[in-house]
Amino acid sequence: MITEEERQSIINEAIERSLLLLPEVVGNLIMSQAKMIKLSREFHKKYPDLVTNKELAASVIEKIESENPGGDFSKVLEKAAPLIRERLRTVKALDVNTVKRPNRDLSSLEVVPKSNHGEL
Repeated sequence: MITEEERQSIINEAIERSLLLLPEVVGNLIMSQAKMIKLSREFHKKYPDLVTNKELAASVIEKIESENPGGDFSKVLEKAAPLIRERLRTVKALDVNTVKRPNRDLSSLEVVPKSNHGEL
């Protein structure tokens, strides 16, 4: 069994080590974020036609990234470019102005009565 003084000493040591690691962790996060911003800007410069619909592009990139966890993000962006183009073509081909209503006239349907036993 450890004394209260030893316990507090262990806690203080753990806190000190954690606090000493914070600058390194924050630095790594900042570097990672800067790299992502740089890759994003390069992608926008290389494929300016793909940034017209950012939500669509983001969903394709997220899908590819989820299929390749931990992979190089620049490779994810390269894989995403042709898929984004394909989806943009599909979206542009959709006619959202002309809406055809379904035929809701059910008078031509035959109604089959149930028997007493619940069978048809």
